[in-house]
Amino acid sequence: MNCKPGDLAYIVVPADWPIKTVDGHVVEVVHLHPTYSAQASDRRPTWWCRFPTPWLNSNGALVSQAYVMDSWLRPISGVPVNDEEPADVNMPEAFQLALGIEMRAWA
Repeated sequence: MNCKPGDLAYIVVPADWPIKTVDGHVVEVVHLHPTYSAQASDRRPTWWCRFPTPWLNSNGALVSQAYVMDSWLRPISGVPVNDEEPADVNMPEAFQLALGIEMRAWA
């Protein structure tokens, strides 16, 4: 599965799907569909998701929660940050000047 409860994810609607109203929306993944079973080959994992802002579904109803197939979801994750090394180490002079970083003489 792509997601787990509590994840933030964005929706990628398949190219062959005719309705694109939720393509690119960000959602909070809440829980699996109650009837989903990993053993049932005819069922695809589907998540109950919350949308931060309501949207109009294909029936014209304003919706803020809906089931979304796991295969349509891409989790949003942070990039690990490693701040142990100073930012100006081995930075070319042109970049330092462009960024307004004062040049220092290295001993």
